[in-house]
Amino acid sequence: MCGVTENTVRQFIAEVSEQPHAMAGAVIAASAAQAVALGAACMQISLESRDEVLDAVDVSARIQQITAIKSGLIEWCDRDAVAIAEFVALRAAGDELKGQQLLCDAPAEVCRLCLEAATMLQNFRPLVSARVQDDLEMSISLLAGTARAALLLLDSNLRIWPEEVLLKKYEPVLVQQEAQLGQLSPVPRIRG
Repeated sequence: MCGVTENTVRQFIAEVSEQPHAMAGAVIAASAAQAVALGAACMQISLESRDEVLDAVDVSARIQQITAIKSGLIEWCDRDAVAIAEFVALRAAGDELKGQQLLCDAPAEVCRLCLEAATMLQNFRPLVSARVQDDLEMSISLLAGTARAALLLLDSNLRIWPEEVLLKKYEPVLVQQEAQLGQLSPVPRIRG
């Protein structure tokens, strides 16, 4: 079975709008993957343009790391797209908590990946080519937004399922990721 990320953008949008349940997690993960792709392109363009003297080995390693994050986000998009069906099946089998954990793990992990990618891109600022400097800032801003959206989804799930075991596991994650999000520094304006 193909994941939703095998669809065209139009097909994915249609699938999201036609479902009997909201696909917030898949939308957030797909948006984050696109933001990471933009950042990876900025890194690659910077490496190829050589506006600045760049350590090719270092930049190539960073590109590999950010590409791995993008792949992880794509996988989470596909996983989250079917998570509601898995949750319903687990609930019917009497293992509702496992399904709830799956639906909490996804936004927590997507947020973690967004924060990791945004931090990497922020650290790349001094090396970015002038040609794509603004695009890098847009990628960082998009990742800050998708990280925030993932946190909102996790918080929503904890509101819906206020079980002690879930709160004990995910509330510290929520607090830690909110703190990390506060450490990001997306620019408020391009022209300063």
